[in-house]
Amino acid sequence: MTEIILYELKPTRSARCRWTLLEAGLKYESRGNTIEVFSSQELKQTHPLGKLPAAVINGKPLFESAAICTAIADLVPEQNLIAKSGTWARALHDQWTLFVLTEIEPYLWSTELNTDKNGFLLPNEEQVPAIADQNRKFAQRAAVALDAHLQNQEYLVENRFTVTDIITGYTVGWLEEVGLLESFPSLTAYLNRLSSRQHCTLTRHN
Repeated sequence: MTEIILYELKPTRSARCRWTLLEAGLKYESRGNTIEVFSSQELKQTHPLGKLPAAVINGKPLFESAAICTAIADLVPEQNLIAKSGTWARALHDQWTLFVLTEIEPYLWSTELNTDKNGFLLPNEEQVPAIADQNRKFAQRAAVALDAHLQNQEYLVENRFTVTDIITGYTVGWLEEVGLLESFPSLTAYLNRLSSRQHCTLTRHN
């Protein structure tokens, strides 16, 4: 039997992992879901930076949401949640996952860090709010490419729902949260499709 511990907090990228676990039909132990989880020594032993999400799967620590989601999907091949290893479709999974994590998400995260008025993420005196305009430009540029890809298909890989969409959907939801989705009809329709799934953990901001 697979034993899974997930260190999570609802608004964080751990939502990807929780959604994947629900789609996979796997039981897991949730640890966290309070702000105190960030100061937990247990978390710091699992993630070297003490960040969320982190997981322990059959006694082995794993961090980074995309890595955790991919590993979970591979645990249940019968659920067909991810393209098979070694196939071109699996390469496309890696492509789109890396695309959203490198071409969109860093800019959204940078803006959040530098415009957090409470100074929880970064002290106010260290913030550079002016960078938000540049971040918006680069995030939108990547969103154009993603929107174009989804004009003629409903999902990213093999035109069926997979963990690739769980990982990407969180980022698209983030675009919506910060008001950058209005000019992207294909991405909006995509997010609507994902949100209609029974186990979707995305929080909509519209």
